[in-house]
Amino acid sequence: MQRTWWTKSLVCGSLLALAAVGCDGDEVDVDASMPGPDTGVDESDGATPDPDSGTTDPDGGVTEDGAMPDPDGGVPEPDAGPPVLSCAMGSIRIEETCPAFARCGGDPVGSWCYADVCMTKDELLEPVLMQPGVPAECTADMVQVRGSMGMIDGTVDVTATTITRMVMSSATGTFYLPPACTIVNCRVTEAAINSALGADGSATCMTDGPGCECDITFNSMVDSSDPYSLEGNTIVTDAGRRFDYCIESDGNFRFKEDASMRSGSGEPGTQTVLPLSP
Repeated sequence: MQRTWWTKSLVCGSLLALAAVGCDGDEVDVDASMPGPDTGVDESDGATPDPDSGTTDPDGGVTEDGAMPDPDGGVPEPDAGPPVLSCAMGSIRIEETCPAFARCGGDPVGSWCYADVCMTKDELLEPVLMQPGVPAECTADMVQVRGSMGMIDGTVDVTATTITRMVMSSATGTFYLPPACTIVNCRVTEAAINSALGADGSATCMTDGPGCECDITFNSMVDSSDPYSLEGNTIVTDAGRRFDYCIESDGNFRFKEDASMRSGSGEPGTQTVLPLSP
């Protein structure tokens, strides 16, 4: 088939850039297949280098064998310091009478734990029986102690110049009050006892034959620090309180307040404290 001049012109114009056909009518042999683009990466040594197989393990990370390294032991434990000193709970007894106490003096300096307090019914009931309305003939000797239980927790610290006491106590006694010691009836008697105790205790009374049986609880808290001096076998605080005392042969410290030289009743009971130890 003969090509016209305009066909040759169109082909020449379209393929000029590729120079596949000569514009003078002579065909130029071209490779029947177009070469494909270079799909590989130039390699200087003929092979693609292996990429780094991994990231350098950070310090403390997973080791090459897959095991976790031993963790750091953490913050070292602080020194335990000196042993902690504490006191065991002591007991309170309410008795008809307590063992005799004799002052003997000695060196009271040290730290002590409350261990035992023996109180007589007279010491506890005196302020109660002094309430208005209680028959004048009623005395503590007429009252019977039927049982008691109590606890005391605290310390006494004595230096050469100061005595410091921090102590809490609570004791409950069961008492029988004969008719001569009741006010009208047991409910009125209970109210009179509660009035006498105020915030320092409580009472509940029930009819028991001709009299009343009363459970009376006495609470106390002491938090004091006072300069003191020794007068023979007595500790005398600057506030005027006097405590007869004795450091006994067993190492225990016993004391009892003598309130005869000041107004008001004294702190009840003979108090025993033991050396504070680990």
